[in-house]
Amino acid sequence: MPAIKSPKAVQQDEQELIQRINKLISLAVKTEFDGQPSNHPLIFVNAVKNIIGDNRKNPPQKLLDLSENYINQFSQREGDEQLFNNVIKEGFGLTVFVDDIEEAIMNGSKDDAELESAKQLLASDKSPAILEHLAELTLYDIDSLGLFTYHWLRSYQFHQDKEMLWPYARAIINEIFKGHLQQQSKTKLQNPQDHLIDILTLKNNGLWPTFSAMHRLWDEDYVRSTSYRKSISAWLYIIKYNEAGATEVHSGELENYVHNGGCYFIELAEEMANKHSANTAVQKIVDLEALRGLAKNTPPESFTVIARCINFIVS
Repeated sequence: MPAIKSPKAVQQDEQELIQRINKLISLAVKTEFDGQPSNHPLIFVNAVKNIIGDNRKNPPQKLLDLSENYINQFSQREGDEQLFNNVIKEGFGLTVFVDDIEEAIMNGSKDDAELESAKQLLASDKSPAILEHLAELTLYDIDSLGLFTYHWLRSYQFHQDKEMLWPYARAIINEIFKGHLQQQSKTKLQNPQDHLIDILTLKNNGLWPTFSAMHRLWDEDYVRSTSYRKSISAWLYIIKYNEAGATEVHSGELENYVHNGGCYFIELAEEMANKHSANTAVQKIVDLEALRGLAKNTPPESFTVIARCINFIVS
């Protein structure tokens, strides 16, 4: 009979898990990434973090190893510390305005955007408020930047390391300049939940991760949540998706997970890691985590539709 770990040993294991995840997040945030924002490795690392949170006492090593191997494919961004130290050395003047960051971004000047962000961090004594402001800007282009923005914000909420604020700022500024930011026109607020059934059809599977991210962001409490909801509403108003009715399937396992917890999504993610190449598994696990996020934040009448989507990506 296997020995039962003492509470102290379990707590130590959980601390080691947190440290390992924080290390993976740090590496992902500092990645020199040239691809599309929706494929940024930070998204995968945060998705795995969420899934393995279902069993922190005995986390799946396969998923942690897959995360580590995937992150190690990318080189690390250079110059973060030097750039920040240069701003400290040169000083940041008597006044610093947060709007200067937006002006630099809208004018297409990446160097100025980084400079103004560094000044803002110094002037605010490294307040994480700058992350919310940068997120507000990225949500002017949810199609390209919405998925990354959500996982970027949530990974910092987990990380909570003020010394990482500057790498976080540089990471999202790098992604911002891959998008096409346009301030949204005023639209009536539209709750993502009202669009869930229409979007969760198989023909809309490419939208699921971003939709799930915006669905969750809608309900979270940020200082700038009102602005976030306006941008999400504008996106929902103009987004093009197939409105065909979604097919329903048996959802017993999903319902049991939502009501009782368990390792349902961990087991599915491990199955994906076993069956597919690393890159395919990464994408499927991101999709799976998106559906997990919806299942945990939607009413029971949505379960049969979500279960259909899960079956689709698992097959």
